[in-house]
Amino acid sequence: MKKILSKFVFSFALAVMLSVLPSCAEIKPEYGTVRLRVVDGMTDSPIEGAIVKVAETGESFVTDESGMTGSMELPVIGDSEYDRLLPNDEGRLTFLVLAEGMTPYLLLYARVTPGCRRTVDILMFPDDGSLPVFTVIEAPSAGWSKALKEKLTGQPD
Repeated sequence: MKKILSKFVFSFALAVMLSVLPSCAEIKPEYGTVRLRVVDGMTDSPIEGAIVKVAETGESFVTDESGMTGSMELPVIGDSEYDRLLPNDEGRLTFLVLAEGMTPYLLLYARVTPGCRRTVDILMFPDDGSLPVFTVIEAPSAGWSKALKEKLTGQPD
């Protein structure tokens, strides 16, 4: 399991660095569009037929042969936890991804940006029984994190 986690951490970091930035265009301002790309974390092979559940809306989506969901137009549900420090326009959603033979994957605080599109890579691993759910928490955007750091330190980058 340690080898799997090590590969996941490297793969996840690489995916985040190489992710396409969200594109903002012609989407209702109170919604954002998200696509999930679900792959086997060991082989990078797409996982067809994975079920993606959006906890806040109750909607379910299924991946195609390329491991992709269709475009999911989702509401921007704000997270007011940090508003006293620095308001954030992004919404936060929870995705549960299920695929036969794979450890369930729970993505918490997935960013949904008003009027923008983004693709999120989900790396799933074979279910060896050692972990009931693989849980990932997505960080706020780099821009918001930078602005909060500057506010707290009083120093621009």
